[in-house]
Amino acid sequence: MRRAFFFILAFLWGPLCWTVSSQTAASVAAPQQGSSTSYYVCNGDALQVVNGDPDRANYAVWQVWLYPNSVRVPRSGSGLAYARWGAIQGTSARAVMKQLAAYQQFERAYTNFFEANTWGRSTFSYSVGPIAVAEQGQKDDLYGLQGQKDDLYRLRWKIDLLNQRLEAVVAKLGSSLVNGERNEAPAWVQQYFEQVRNSTQDVARFYDKLSRLPGEQNYLGQILARLTPGVNQAESEIPKVTAILPTVKLPVSKDWMTHTESAGSDGTINVTVTEIGSSAWVEQSWTGGDGSMSGTKIITIVPYQVIGTLDIWTPRLGNDQRWTLRIKPANPSGFPQSVTSPERATAKRTYPAVDLKTSGGSVYLEFSNTREAQDAYAFFLYHRERGI
Repeated sequence: MRRAFFFILAFLWGPLCWTVSSQTAASVAAPQQGSSTSYYVCNGDALQVVNGDPDRANYAVWQVWLYPNSVRVPRSGSGLAYARWGAIQGTSARAVMKQLAAYQQFERAYTNFFEANTWGRSTFSYSVGPIAVAEQGQKDDLYGLQGQKDDLYRLRWKIDLLNQRLEAVVAKLGSSLVNGERNEAPAWVQQYFEQVRNSTQDVARFYDKLSRLPGEQNYLGQILARLTPGVNQAESEIPKVTAILPTVKLPVSKDWMTHTESAGSDGTINVTVTEIGSSAWVEQSWTGGDGSMSGTKIITIVPYQVIGTLDIWTPRLGNDQRWTLRIKPANPSGFPQSVTSPERATAKRTYPAVDLKTSGGSVYLEFSNTREAQDAYAFFLYHRERGI
């Protein structure tokens, strides 16, 4: 049976856009399409506006400074470092602005779900950035001893890794707050999200302390040790949370559950997906073609709890207009499968009848439009997360 190869569908971040002015309020909105035109450079305690593309600027460390209220950048650019409550830090302007937008979106989803006054003053809504951190602007040599330098780099490496893990948690859970129903969430779910909120704020505070007190490695190390368990717990309990608040809504339309697929010389595949208990039964039956597959029927049982990864593959270039959903099992044994087929005669040969109980690997469902493919993806993702 012919299977085409497709490019895996990817959701790409568009170019980021932000404009910095020394006379305007510096509350940064979510990234938009456009060209980057300016950025800040931090020289010691002051900020300097630089006209140019930050992606082309040769700085190793970038930050966004966070404030409890809207702020204005004074003409001198001084004083803002002492008023911030925290900072986002990364290796590029694009990275810190992307994380800022993700955390702002998460904060909005959080307050919409748990009410407006539940986030607190340590907000990601008011910020100044992107800021290139110029080490030559520091007044003191804080890296004088090689041992201190090594310890500082080790701290930076550890907090950067923890920050990446936390950013991934936020990315996975934000849509649970958007799509989930609050009346279905027990009290521990709110406590869980409070811990995630606290972790995002605490990591931002740590980056602020790391900038202010780079010589206090022991003190910073103690703080970092207290941050790690919260992120560990947030990661480990994601499946438990999404089982109650799935990241997608169950699609309303069920049109995709009955459709046909073209199989080339093998004919046409009639596909029917049926919900039975905590699994989906995928029935594929062949008709037409050269007769080699005519009358063949494959029934694959897809238990929701053993679904692994889900991928949507886009159409290839040319006349191929099929979107393919791949449902991959989480375990090597695959999905239970039965294959039946009568004796089939073609112009070249006769194929014997088949009646087989076996197990199969990934299930592939092909659709003629992206809407049905997305509905099928949401259906299986919803049930994989819920387990029912």
